[in-house]
Amino acid sequence: MNRRHTSNARHATGLSLIELMIAMVIGLVLLLGLVQVMSASRNAYQLSTGVARTQENARFAVDFLQRDLRMAGHMGCINDQARMQTSSPATSDATREGLNLWFLTAAQRAARTYNALSGDNFPLRFDLGIQGFEAVNTAPGASRTLAAGTPVAANANQWSPALPTKLANLNPVAGSDILVVRFLSRDGVPATLTAVNATQYTILPDAYGKTVTTTEGTGLFGLADCGEASVFASDAVDAGTGQVTVNIGSPGLNASGMIDDGTQERAVGRPMLHRAEGYVYYVAAGSGRNVDGTSPPSLWRARMVLDGSDVMLQPEELVEGVESMQLLYGMDENLPDDYPRGNVERVRIASAVNATPTANPNNAQSDEWRRVATVQVGLLMRSADRATAEQAQRAPLVLGVQMNPASSDGFYRSVYETTVVLRNRMFGN
Repeated sequence: MNRRHTSNARHATGLSLIELMIAMVIGLVLLLGLVQVMSASRNAYQLSTGVARTQENARFAVDFLQRDLRMAGHMGCINDQARMQTSSPATSDATREGLNLWFLTAAQRAARTYNALSGDNFPLRFDLGIQGFEAVNTAPGASRTLAAGTPVAANANQWSPALPTKLANLNPVAGSDILVVRFLSRDGVPATLTAVNATQYTILPDAYGKTVTTTEGTGLFGLADCGEASVFASDAVDAGTGQVTVNIGSPGLNASGMIDDGTQERAVGRPMLHRAEGYVYYVAAGSGRNVDGTSPPSLWRARMVLDGSDVMLQPEELVEGVESMQLLYGMDENLPDDYPRGNVERVRIASAVNATPTANPNNAQSDEWRRVATVQVGLLMRSADRATAEQAQRAPLVLGVQMNPASSDGFYRSVYETTVVLRNRMFGN
């Protein structure tokens, strides 16, 4: 018999080289698709986040500006324009100044030389409820290239008129206008003024309203009725009663007090005591950092605060992502020898507003800043971080100023514009 033979041959198993290569190609295609989906999802998230934050920041920025602009020129019972319409102290009605700035000497007040408050005392110009500084080369129709990276502070000559030292020390960036507003606070309380001696006064507010002096204090106050308003610096505020002590003369800021016998100002319960508020709005580098290590531009507000015998500007960052602020001022009729009529017929940039009073001190209304009735505000908003946004085919326009990004930097940008009416200068007030 023949022996049966069994085969010991082994059959090949697994994948061939061609099959392996095909599988790898399919896997790479799937992986690439997954990466593309993830990348698109990430880009969409960054863009939507940038849009949302930009819109939110714009609402906050506009709200801050509107709230303070509407109060500009508030001087208690009547507005600053009406205060300036009273007779000059040189007339028979010598006891009625309308607006008394105790930071001036008696002679300066009699001549109404308010511009004596210049230089370091510039913040104390409460005779001007609103002022502006125009960034050079940013008039409507101009074109400006936006700086890349962290915004850099500019020198004082990058604005017209040139910035006072205290404003320049805030480190604003070039290409953005600067706004100054002054007013008496909304809150007012009946108060009694008493002359302790020739160089000291005390002002006692009603007990229910003492928080006007004991909270959110700037050290600057206004005492107003429907005839006169006085703005001055305090030397002490009693935390218990809210009583304000005011000294006249060096080393304080007050150079004069009540020129007349003070009958009107001392009347019990007649004058209202307010905080005197002053703010500067500007754009500067923010305090935060982006993922790339740069600081985004932000809207800042500096508050005028008494600092011993000086007044300082205390900065506060409000909203990040404000890349540029442009302002246009609506002016009353061009009647330099007459009072405002309530007709806004001209729109000007800050450098075109005439701030030089005429030789006649009685006509303080010749200073055109007192004729501003509306302010057009334009904000160029930018996402805080890169939002992978494609560069727009047309550069954004902010109140007629073309803003050109330095490159396709991926930041999302949007423009917001609004017109604010200065309520205290509406016709009939």
